[in-house]
Amino acid sequence: TDPTHAKKFLDSNQNFNKSLSSCKMPQGNAFVALAVVCVVAHAAAATKPPHIFFVLVDDLGWADVGFHRDSPDPEVVTPNIDSLVKDGIHLKRHYVHKFCTPTRTSVQSGRLPVHVNLGLGNPCSTNTGIAQNMTGFAEHLKTAGYSTHQAGKWDAGMATPSHTPHGRGYDTSLNYFSHKNDFWSQANMQTCCESNQEIIDFWRTDRGASDVNNTGYEEFLFQEEMLNIIDKHDPATPLLMFYTPHVAHCPLQVPEGVYRTFDFMTDDEGHCAQQTVKDLHPIDPHNLSLPYKCRQQVHSMVYIMDKVVGSVVAALKAKDMWDDTLVVFSSDNGGPVDLAENAANNWPLRGGKYSFLEGGLRVSAFVSGGFIPQAQRGTSLEGMMHIADWYSTFCHLAGVDPTDHKAAASGLPAIDSINMWPYISGDVSTSPRSDVFVDPTCLINGSYKLITSATAPSFWQGPRYPNSSSMDLNPNEEENKGGLCSGGCLFNVEDDLTEQTNLYAEKPEVVAELQKKLTDLKKGIWQNNEKIADNCPAGIKKPCACYMAETRYNGFMGPFADLS
Repeated sequence: TDPTHAKKFLDSNQNFNKSLSSCKMPQGNAFVALAVVCVVAHAAAATKPPHIFFVLVDDLGWADVGFHRDSPDPEVVTPNIDSLVKDGIHLKRHYVHKFCTPTRTSVQSGRLPVHVNLGLGNPCSTNTGIAQNMTGFAEHLKTAGYSTHQAGKWDAGMATPSHTPHGRGYDTSLNYFSHKNDFWSQANMQTCCESNQEIIDFWRTDRGASDVNNTGYEEFLFQEEMLNIIDKHDPATPLLMFYTPHVAHCPLQVPEGVYRTFDFMTDDEGHCAQQTVKDLHPIDPHNLSLPYKCRQQVHSMVYIMDKVVGSVVAALKAKDMWDDTLVVFSSDNGGPVDLAENAANNWPLRGGKYSFLEGGLRVSAFVSGGFIPQAQRGTSLEGMMHIADWYSTFCHLAGVDPTDHKAAASGLPAIDSINMWPYISGDVSTSPRSDVFVDPTCLINGSYKLITSATAPSFWQGPRYPNSSSMDLNPNEEENKGGLCSGGCLFNVEDDLTEQTNLYAEKPEVVAELQKKLTDLKKGIWQNNEKIADNCPAGIKKPCACYMAETRYNGFMGPFADLS
């Protein structure tokens, strides 16, 4: 009954006035009764679980999106995601792990990587990815009636059927299991089977994706998959669409037509030929003479990802689902700045993929969609978040308990995820997360980051990185000779975002406090070391995953243990 509180309620609920306008306005007690009915009806509508469109991009650099550029740049063409940020909330301190597998196991399991997986896993191993008896957030959402779908990179385990996207709660998936595959042929890469390029890493829910394998550029196959799902979807049922583009991970392959769109770019370099090998994984197999222009290739690939995201948004709007949709966008790690691998750019942040510096851990991220409260649109949040926090946030929005009872019964660590919706929606002004235990040698606590071991890469890129004069490491940087932070680093990453000043010697009391915290936290580290008996016959001369691909799945990689 407090008028101030009533006004705040009305102002914070953009659909309330619309709901109220459909009611006739009687007088006196009848008006009060009707107002209560309308408020209750609106509150019930507000609790309806949103459709969720999660975009987890691979190896996207901080500077590889338009919304991180101070002024328009003709090389960085991301109009769709820039528009989403403009109408959403820019998450300026959204943390992930320094490379892919730990981030992807973290988001699915709701645990910090120190409590699930810190390694760059191989899908051929039984201990890669999430422990078998941990519950994925998609499994929770299914109990709330969600229709759940995944398209793109998985990299969170393959050993048993329960390790696959389908086993983790996704009704359907079109995915590859490893860190990368060939964009055109979907041939396996970076697996135990890589010597046999006839083995394909492309999977549809519970079998090899033979229906679409080798029929086009992979990102377009994911796009078609998602658009088909949305076209057939009943908007009355909440939808989870988890899109994990191959972009912008190597090999840096891209259709020639899109590549040519960026032919105006100059001062480029070609070191990426070392991992985008012409004879095995060419830029475009339809034209093997395309010259290696690595920065051009990356920006072409990011342009495609932006187009795919835009097409999914358009499909959701056409289906009248947009007003109830929450979009979450994040990279899985900072952009790789090793020129043999990639041509990403994290400017002005320091470092990149594989580094504990902000260029490796703090990534491009935002939320958007019609589900975002009107008052929060077009804003930014400076508070700390971790990708593991989406687990509890989604469960809260779906109205389900995020507790992982299955893991508890198996003696596995509980989730670390924190519900961020009160912070995102504006109900509270401070992030509920105050620290991120990154690694046994790295802790982020409040405004400070402590690093107690050497970390690389540690150089700053520029707005036009890489270019013809770029090198993998800056040879003039003395710190790189012994490894930056080998003697300890302390950065104030709130005041010194680009990590120019090492405060380790200047603030010994802060160092001592964080080292004590780190020592205590290390006692609780848990990593997935499961050993699961495979189903291959004794005496085979090749890895079981490769044997199963050849004998059970008609040339496609898939589960190889706990098979019925």
